[in-house]
Amino acid sequence: MTDIDPGFILKSRYKVLDLLGKGGMGEVYLAEDQSLANQVAVKVNHNLSPNASAQFIREARLLASLKHPNLPRVIDYFTENDSQYLVMDFIPGENLRTIVEQKTPLSTPLILQWAEQLGNALSYLHSQNPPIYHRDIKPANIKITPKGEVILVDFGIAKTGEASQETLSGAWGYTPGYAPPEQVSGLRTGPYSDQFSLAATLYYLFAGKPPADSAKRMIGEEELIPLTQLNPTIPAHTASAIEKALSIKPEARFSTVQDFIASLCNTSPIPDPSSSQNTLVGQRTVAAVGRGAPLVPPPSVAPPAQVAPALPAKKKSPLGWIIGALAVLGLGIAAVLVLRNLSLRSTPSNEPPPTLTPMVIVITAQSPETPAPATEEPTAAQSIEPTSTAEPLPAETEAPVYTSIGKGGKVAFVSNRQADGFDQIWLMDVMQNESGQLVGVNPVQLTFSEGDKANPAWSPDGSKLLYSGFSKGFTANGNPLAMDIWLLDLSVPDAQAVDISLRQRDDKYPSWSPVGNMIVYTSYYRDDGIPQLFMTDPQGEKQTRLSLPFAESYATWTPNAEFLLFVQSTGNLNVVYMRDKYSQYTNGEHKFDRMSDEGRLGSVSQPNLSLDGALLAYTQTSGSKTNIYVAPFADRGKTITALTSSGKDSWPCWSPDGQWLLFSSTRDGNAEIYIMDKNGEQVTNLTNLASQDKEPAWQPVPFPIP
Repeated sequence: MTDIDPGFILKSRYKVLDLLGKGGMGEVYLAEDQSLANQVAVKVNHNLSPNASAQFIREARLLASLKHPNLPRVIDYFTENDSQYLVMDFIPGENLRTIVEQKTPLSTPLILQWAEQLGNALSYLHSQNPPIYHRDIKPANIKITPKGEVILVDFGIAKTGEASQETLSGAWGYTPGYAPPEQVSGLRTGPYSDQFSLAATLYYLFAGKPPADSAKRMIGEEELIPLTQLNPTIPAHTASAIEKALSIKPEARFSTVQDFIASLCNTSPIPDPSSSQNTLVGQRTVAAVGRGAPLVPPPSVAPPAQVAPALPAKKKSPLGWIIGALAVLGLGIAAVLVLRNLSLRSTPSNEPPPTLTPMVIVITAQSPETPAPATEEPTAAQSIEPTSTAEPLPAETEAPVYTSIGKGGKVAFVSNRQADGFDQIWLMDVMQNESGQLVGVNPVQLTFSEGDKANPAWSPDGSKLLYSGFSKGFTANGNPLAMDIWLLDLSVPDAQAVDISLRQRDDKYPSWSPVGNMIVYTSYYRDDGIPQLFMTDPQGEKQTRLSLPFAESYATWTPNAEFLLFVQSTGNLNVVYMRDKYSQYTNGEHKFDRMSDEGRLGSVSQPNLSLDGALLAYTQTSGSKTNIYVAPFADRGKTITALTSSGKDSWPCWSPDGQWLLFSSTRDGNAEIYIMDKNGEQVTNLTNLASQDKEPAWQPVPFPIP
């Protein structure tokens, strides 16, 4: 549908007066409500798919029930002329971006007064059931009425204005400069995301400019300038609170918006409107995707910070899993509803019950640095009812104490230890016990579908996993003939893996960009079998071939996400090169010299760059022997060090802190997962079974896996 002309009447009631704004999803119009004789804002959404239509009605009803002095009211919603319409209060006045651009003086007390009102509005949204996330807080979306009231006026439809201020369209949409890194990367958002955007807005009000873009901060291209350097008059506690809320990692921000506002204003936390009960305590078991034994973190490892609102008091289970985020179409693509799945999944009857390790979960309004004291309260599902035939329980023994290493989460690896005999993806924790020994604990099977899996690769936030698996679409007599790249979203319980490959040939060795927006993999789509590098988005929709004309494979990214390291095959020699991620050509200037010097060192494969970009680990092949080497990235392979010498080692993988290397080895007769420090010392076997365990991949951050 084209723009609506002034004078056009919608629903026989709303007379269009003017176009206020326009974005990729629709428009916003000023209209006259002829029934009530007042002005309204009419937001139009043109997506009328069956799912979108049903979602629009469901979510519009919810949003129409909102009543808060700092939010516009939703008056009406309807479908007409192949479009969906949402009618809201029209809010007169100037937005904060315009006010700042007009050089209007803003005092600290005034900004803090606005911040408290906005914090109240966000706390109200977050306390809804299900919670509502705005996802597009920025100065242009905040109006000051002629009476001095602060109104959060928009939920994601981009307004006409400077390009830098427009909301970018996409799966969710975001505004550069004000969006947190998890939103820019297309990952799961929550109340912590709105907190970041509010802090970015306040930064803009105090400094007269937005903070450094979160995506550029995440890859080290920009740094956050302290507010006191830009505005010496700002109180130190206020500047500190804003900078904490602008932390790249969500867990480093405040636990709630209430806590942020309280610290900002140097006051006590404002009451949590979501619940009179601000602490939830219990035991937790984490189930694998599909089926299998639960994943039980060791008791010494602190649970991840909880960001969801406290559950109602009548609920006894502490398992409030966030299972999805749906775009609120009636208010644009940015408002998100989060639904909670409170079900406990039991162990299959043909498997022995797991041994539960107590783990206290505290959901509180306090900051992560000062957690509230809690008392363990077992859930009904976890209680044990004695019977007349029950055997006496053995004497309680002290659980082993483990210490996390590597500053990451779980390790994904490939194993055929299960009954089906296929290579499946498994998870385990790599820890250090009280004796200082390195151990692999809590193994759990992650995939269960038929066919072999290989090459696990994590998203930068640790919430998703790529792997290579049998294609469903390319078979002969019912037997798979190709491997595709599959994506599994681990933030959603019981999620199904999605095939993101487009070609009917083998696709292997996926590698996720450090900012999470692109994936590079190796494809054997050519009839001559020469491998080529392809780049795609996580949805598998934008496929670009990078290799021309050479055989290239095993891509890995530099920390700034601008360059790719990969292996190029020339004859019997495999050489490491680097190139711009969009370039199709390479030359000798980008060659890593001594790493693959023919006649002395053989050929390289499986390059893996540490997350800080300091060291490149790789597998060196000489004859039938394979060993692990490292080379400083900065000198392009001129200095190399052999870390292993068994001749049976491959697939090096860095820990997130760059201090440890996982690798596969057949030195004991079958493939096992080993670990060593970055100097090649403390070599330890983490798996010791008759099965084949190989291809480890360390989760970059300890993202909780339901």
